[in-house]
Amino acid sequence: MFSSGIKRELTWIVTTLWALLFFCWVTDWWIEGFVFYLLFYIARQLWSMRKFEKWMEGGTQAAFPPASGLWSELTYLVSRKQRALEKHADLQFYKSEQFKAASMLIPDAIVSLDQQNHIEWFNATSEKILELRRQDVGRKIEGLIRQPQFIEYLKAQSYQKSLTIHSLQGVQRTFRIKIIPYFDNHKLLIVRDITDLYNMAQIRRDFIANASHELRTPLTVLKGYLEAMIDTPGPHQEMWLPALQNMENQSERMQAILEDLLTLSKMESETITAKEVMVDVPTILKKLHTEAEQLSQGQHDFEFAVDDSLLIRGHAEPLKSVFMNLVSNAVRYTPAGGKISVRWYHDAKGAHFAVTDTGIGIAKEHIPRLTERFYRVDTARSRATGGTGLGLAIVKHILERYNAKLHVDSLIGKGSTFRCDFALQRVQVSESADDDD
Repeated sequence: MFSSGIKRELTWIVTTLWALLFFCWVTDWWIEGFVFYLLFYIARQLWSMRKFEKWMEGGTQAAFPPASGLWSELTYLVSRKQRALEKHADLQFYKSEQFKAASMLIPDAIVSLDQQNHIEWFNATSEKILELRRQDVGRKIEGLIRQPQFIEYLKAQSYQKSLTIHSLQGVQRTFRIKIIPYFDNHKLLIVRDITDLYNMAQIRRDFIANASHELRTPLTVLKGYLEAMIDTPGPHQEMWLPALQNMENQSERMQAILEDLLTLSKMESETITAKEVMVDVPTILKKLHTEAEQLSQGQHDFEFAVDDSLLIRGHAEPLKSVFMNLVSNAVRYTPAGGKISVRWYHDAKGAHFAVTDTGIGIAKEHIPRLTERFYRVDTARSRATGGTGLGLAIVKHILERYNAKLHVDSLIGKGSTFRCDFALQRVQVSESADDDD
């Protein structure tokens, strides 16, 4: 089926041809008549094309140019498509304005940056926190925020972790800065004022550290008296001995809790500021093997598979704490006669430390909460085995410092696997060790 425009054009051609034939029959000017008709038709098409071009350029205020036939139909189709595009553009503009309006209500400062870090737009909160103004659009963000830590973070182009600074634009408050890359190398700069949260966390950390430190002295005194009472012979010693030994065990457990609290407070306060070095993990694990067998007292079968050429950049003491916590947990929660396998290896993704046991296992619903402080799957068993409930919390904080991850796989009655994954950038394979092999 032809469109109405094509039908009109065909009707016009047929009608004019019949008129031309009648004229030529009457005048006998056949050649002149057809030449004139052809020239007139071409001129008519050129005139309609010119009107269409002016309409496309916006030279006429009419809805579509007063053309007929094919050009009329073409103009109508273009006009309809244009209206559809304008409607779509209006919808996209409405959504864009809706998003910008919503961003203005967010309490965080949000700034959109292009590929060269020029400001594209920002929300109202940015005017308060970053002191940005309308005339700053198009300027580089480095010229407006001259905080050295921020400029270094921006140039590093490693945005997996956020940046925490304690002064911004001359304001002595704590801010968390996060850059999120998005469409075509553009970036969203998000700045949040976390002063109140930071102060509350600092108060909590200071309280834990001070309380733990102050409790160590009286606990040491109590433990000393208990040891003296146990070692001193007397007529009623047999009656009081079980109670005294239980009190001594609980005092040792409390002392272990205090030590773990101090360690955790140290991790959270970021007091480890020493320069990172290549840590000889194989040597650490050899010593750990001996300590694990002493802790087990011969009740478990150990298997250590250690890559002697694999080193990692970091600090020795925190890594020792991670490895020892995972291995000691395996010893505590694996029945006598069970097997504990320790692996230190690397692949294309990085270095991995894995501890696998044949212990009691952990139900799936408990796994997400294992790294919470004092969280216990089985409280009675944890106390009986001497667990403090802080070991995995310490492991979590140390691994976060190394941008590493802890993965837990477990089945009830089958055992568990705890695996630490370290980034490939921290890994070093010792060539000398490979040559010795």
